[in-house]
Amino acid sequence: MKPDLDRIPSTPARWIAATICILYGFAKLNGSQFTVLDSQLTKPLGEVSGFWLTWHYFGYSTTYGTMLALIQIAGGILLVVPRTALAAALLLLPVAANIVLIDVFYGVDFGGTFAAIILLSCLCVVVAPFVPRLRSAFLLTTLPARPRTSAIVVLSAILIGAFAFTWWVANSNNRFPTSIDGVWSVVSQTDGRAAKRRWQFVFFEYNRAYMAVFRATDGPDETHHFEIDSTGTVRVWERWLTKGQLIMEGRLTSLGEIQMETKDADSSGRLVLRRIRSTP
Repeated sequence: MKPDLDRIPSTPARWIAATICILYGFAKLNGSQFTVLDSQLTKPLGEVSGFWLTWHYFGYSTTYGTMLALIQIAGGILLVVPRTALAAALLLLPVAANIVLIDVFYGVDFGGTFAAIILLSCLCVVVAPFVPRLRSAFLLTTLPARPRTSAIVVLSAILIGAFAFTWWVANSNNRFPTSIDGVWSVVSQTDGRAAKRRWQFVFFEYNRAYMAVFRATDGPDETHHFEIDSTGTVRVWERWLTKGQLIMEGRLTSLGEIQMETKDADSSGRLVLRRIRSTP
């Protein structure tokens, strides 16, 4: 038997993995992957399935898709050459593992998921005989296996600090929950200015403290600053966080509606909002 140093990686596994990599690489280059249907593009984001969300995300950047395709094709070619097979497998392993996780947790079709699992399995077969050598190469056996006490203390401080800071960002900086957080429909709008946009929805954002987003049928969203006090009075300012001019004021009624009066020196207007969905 040849020594491990000269062992040729499993030929069937190499060829199966190479075929799958090259096939999926060219699929990306030729437009049979990461293309999205118009019927999916026109859906609200909250209604898009995990599969189409993933497809659109990876297909959004042509450059990214091309780079991923070239890595797959190059990796497939290198898998065929015994001398470069291990390097190719190590390059492709994290890619294949990530693809499997995405396919499983984002609901990609069974065929694609099955092919990704086969690819990952074949790459593991290629790498498996060399695990002892890889372990000795990556683990510095001449150095202590356990860090110093001072390093453990510093690492513990980093872990605790990172958790505390990100928790504060999520729950104190990004969020300041109010009773009106969620999605509201504009059921009535009157305004003296003929050019005033007709609002359809208002979003009092739970995950962005004080942010109110007004959406119309045409044009971009408008982002404003809102606050509600203990009496149910709702105020909306021109600019998020920095406030600026007060542009609307009203209150949350006992009927669960928000009635807002616009603050404009030239004309007056009124909005009536009705809740569609609460957040969280």
